Parts: sequence; C-alpha cells; structure tokens
Amino acid sequence: MSLNGHYTATFGPRVQRRAGADLGPSHARASETLIHAGLGGGAAVAARSGILPRPLLWSSRMRGRAAGGLAELWRSDRVVRLAPAGAVACSALLPLVQVGLAFSYVGNGVGTGLWSIAATVVYLPLHLRHVWYAAHARRPSAGGWSLAAMAAVVLGATPLAGNMWPRAYTALVVSFLLVLPAPWSYLGYVAVVFAAAPVAHALGLSWAAAPWLTFSVLAGSAALLLLVWLAAALTRLQAAREALAQRAVMQERRRIDDDLRHGLGSALESIAARGDRAARKVAKGEKAAAAQELTGLAEESRRTLAEARQRVRGYRRPSLRAELETAASLLTAAGIRTRLDLPRGIPETIAPQPRSALRATVTRLLRAEAARACTITATVLDGQVLLEVRADDATETIEVRA
Repeated sequence: MSLNGHYTATFGPRVQRRAGADLGPSHARASETLIHAGLGGGAAVAARSGILPRPLLWSSRMRGRAAGGLAELWRSDRVVRLAPAGAVACSALLPLVQVGLAFSYVGNGVGTGLWSIAATVVYLPLHLRHVWYAAHARRPSAGGWSLAAMAAVVLGATPLAGNMWPRAYTALVVSFLLVLPAPWSYLGYVAVVFAAAPVAHALGLSWAAAPWLTFSVLAGSAALLLLVWLAAALTRLQAAREALAQRAVMQERRRIDDDLRHGLGSALESIAARGDRAARKVAKGEKAAAAQELTGLAEESRRTLAEARQRVRGYRRPSLRAELETAASLLTAAGIRTRLDLPRGIPETIAPQPRSALRATVTRLLRAEAARACTITATVLDGQVLLEVRADDATETIEVRA
C-alpha cells in the first residue's frame, strides 16, 4: 500500500470512532469493528497490527466473509455516495407513513386524509431538498424562501388535515435546524415542538394522547437529524481524506523538485558551460584544448547520469522525512498535538520494516482515546537513527538503519 493510501485508510478510524461515540457505545463498537477489520488491506494485516474485531457468534468462515464484506463496504466510496440518498429516503418515509395512516385516526375522515395527502405532496419536496443539501454538508441556496414556503404549507394545512396532522411538524422542525442559523433554529424547534400537543388538542385530540404526540415529534426529529448528521460527517471525512492525500502528494513533489534543482541542476549547468567552452575552442582551432574539454564533458556527463539513476532509485523507496511529516500531519488532524524533532543527517529513505513499525504505532495512537499529545524525535547514533515516539506517558523506539 502506498504512503497516501495507508494514511488515508488510517485517518478514518479515529474520526469515525468519535462520531460513533456520540451515537452510543453499541454504535461506537460496531463502527470501530467495521473500520478496523479492513485496515491495511485484510485480516492478516489487521492481526499483525493487533486490530481485531470482537468475536461474533457464528462460524469462523461466515465471520470472515461477513466482516470482510462489511469492512470493504465501509471503506469504499459507495458509502459516502449512498449516505445522502439514505438520509433522504428515511426522511421521506415518515411523512408517507403519516399520510397512509391519516384515514384511520379517530375523528378523521376522507376529507382530512385528502387534505393531508395534498399538503404532503407540496411540502415534502422542499423538505427533502433541505435534507439533501445538509447531508452533503452544505446549506441550500435560497433555503430561507423554501423553508418559509414549507412552513406556510404545513401550518396552513393544520386546521384541514385532522387532529394528527401536527405529527408533520417533525419535518418542519428538522428543516428549521438544517436551514436556519443558531439561535433562530433552536427557538423555532422548541416553539413548534411544544405547540404540537396544544394544537392537536384544539383539533379534537384528547389530552391523554397529547404527550405521546409531543414525544413522537421529538423522537422522529432526533432520528432524522441523526441520519443527516451521519451522512454529513461521512462527506466531511471523505473531503478530509482527499485533502490530506493531496497535501502529502504536493509535499513529495516539492521535495523531489528541490532535490533535483539543488543536485542535478548545478551538474547540468556545469555540463552546458563546458560544452560552450569546447565549442569556442573548436571555433578558434585549438584542437588539443577542445579535445580535453570534450573528454571532461563526457566524463562529467557520465557522472551526472549515474547520479540521476541513483536518485531515481532513491525516489522509488519511501522517504523517511516525508513519512514522518505525513504521520505528524495525520495525528494533528485527528486531534493529537504532535511535535516533530528531526536533526540533520537523517537518512533519505526508510526500509519497509521500520516503516511498518512506524505506521503500526501511528495506528495505535489513532485508536487510543486518551492520546492527547505526541512527540516524534529522531536521534542519529553510531550510523543508526532511532525514532522515539512519545505519546503522553508511553514511549516506543523504532530503529532505522542509515
């Protein structure tokens, strides 16, 4: 796996685990299991890194297939693409169910049911538009106007659509929170939620059922907001992964450009100057001096070619400095204050074994909830480089041969 690919895959667990922690311990464990089961490209890498999902209650063969399939789906971009559509589908389901039950409520008839259908057909597209934009972590354009039109339809249909129509206030308060800025969104949410029960009672609903209706609006709005928030979090996470990968690529490109300019650039300028001198000597008829210049030019060209080949071979091996800088950027983006202390004289490249050890250490730090600060120090000693990764009270040393 490439440097960018590994850290792009690694960046997810800490952020998704934080999102899962807000949803509850069971969701956090499920989220962590899905992500970590596929980290590094399969169960073998997960086992070597000490990242294993909790044992399931069926056979190992079925467990491996299920965990691998779910982990691959979670890591794929399809989840990010499908999450907004799932939030929109769930947001449309509740009003449609409300319309289907409008004919069966006590005190309601065909007329109230038809009014409920008509009002839902008008306001639901506006509500789903708000949800679609919010699930993509954006505010809808002209959202204030569409929210005003939606509120006019929902509130205007209240006297006509029956005593259970205030359940439709669920979509209205969700749109309040998605479109309006704070504190107006919170004020609108509280006002509409607590007005639902008195309005329903004024339309003929008994006071015994009023608390249930208020709870229905609260629970329905919380569930829809949770789905929208999760879809928006996945969208932001994908954007953060792409930005981190692009930044790592740009850093590597700048490093290679500086290396070529300071290394091969001067050699090529010397070759060009020597060629000009040889041309002038040939033009003057100084054959011996011209031959000497051309011989030196050929030797210098061979040395430059050998140096260029050596640099190309070095580029194919991962850069130690780039690996450490990417690890520090990743930890910082995950909320861990990271300081990188690199002296002069560290090797340009890093072997696969210490690179794997460094990545495993970074992965463990991303999984640790208690990690708040980290210091990565490189020490050159007797031709070797010792990487010391200190996070809070824990310290790990990685040996890198120079």
